Amino acid sequence: MTGWVRALGLAALVGAGPVDAEGVGLPAVPINCAIRPLQVVELAAPFAGVVRKVFVRPGQQVAAGDPIVEFDDDLTQASYKAALSRTELTAALEATQRQQEALTRKVDRLRAGVEKRVVSQADLEAAELELALAIGAVGREGDLLRLAAIEAEQAKIALDKALILSPVAGQIGEDLIDIGEAPTQKPIAVIYVNQPLRVEAFVPTSGLAAFLARDSFEIVVNGDFAAPVPVTLDYVSQVADLSSNSQSVYFILEAPEMIPGYQCLFPPLGG
Repeated sequence: MTGWVRALGLAALVGAGPVDAEGVGLPAVPINCAIRPLQVVELAAPFAGVVRKVFVRPGQQVAAGDPIVEFDDDLTQASYKAALSRTELTAALEATQRQQEALTRKVDRLRAGVEKRVVSQADLEAAELELALAIGAVGREGDLLRLAAIEAEQAKIALDKALILSPVAGQIGEDLIDIGEAPTQKPIAVIYVNQPLRVEAFVPTSGLAAFLARDSFEIVVNGDFAAPVPVTLDYVSQVADLSSNSQSVYFILEAPEMIPGYQCLFPPLGG
């Protein structure tokens, strides 16, 4: 039995935390760690609706862009078609434009008549009022067409969002919505990004500097001391856990054959 394994057994028996090999040096016992997903993605529903189809099952591996679920979009389809049809109803706009053009010519004639003193000022002012109303009608019809185009675009976006695609590559979790359900507060699906994995080490605050001073890092997984696995330092948590007097240090683990939940530890240097 190696020296650091004996130290681990002693610490487990007496409940002692990590100690220094010489009282002040590198940690003399292993550092516990946990293997976790690199990322946990909770897919939210883009709008209220009922799920029509589910394309995946729990535990399935998906790639980014794979379909996850599809919402019932019958009402949205109808709204899109109605709005699209309204964008093509240009008859009212064309009629008001023709009226505006006719009134513009009429006002021009009346202005010429007023200059020649053959038309009264009152007749001109009445024609100008009609022209102003016609210009307003043209603007309103144009606004209605633009509003219909906006509504059609909104409905088209909603149609596109009815099919939910995976934003990442990962594994589908157990919390998956079913056909006929309408999402409320829970996500549609949870996707675990397991390649690469994240390793969280629980390092005693007093030994953090010595732990980080290592030239390289490797972990022992599921007690396989003969085959330590290298990991890459990612970052150190800026907040210590005061209850355990430890600080989390995070690593990246490139190991496609491993899954979250495996037991692991960092052996002490020189062990």
